[in-house]
Amino acid sequence: MMQDMVLIAKECIQHPNRRAVWSPELRSYICPETAKRSSVALDPRSISHPSISKEFKLVFFAPFFGAILFISLCVILTLTAGREAPSLTVEVTRGLFSMAQVGFGAIVGLLGGRRLNSKEEGDRS
Repeated sequence: MMQDMVLIAKECIQHPNRRAVWSPELRSYICPETAKRSSVALDPRSISHPSISKEFKLVFFAPFFGAILFISLCVILTLTAGREAPSLTVEVTRGLFSMAQVGFGAIVGLLGGRRLNSKEEGDRS
């Protein structure tokens, strides 16, 4: 399951503007239009690898870039504050780090939910 989540995340990051389906032949996600032109086998109803819509990728990017932004702000604030940081700086850094944790949780939830949702759809058919 973790490997599938990594494959979904990789596809969302590499190609955010296209829909993707699993190709068992290439063992990766590909664009359906590209597959039609090159006659690559597609498995759009694959239970083991769900198709990924452009909308899902858009929703994935919000917590992904939010988490990166908040982690970057934490690092920058910590480095500029120095060894003896004022208490306000410490509290702001903790708040930013909490936001990064929320973003990471959202990413894991989206990927895991997408993976589990595809298994449930396969069980119903």
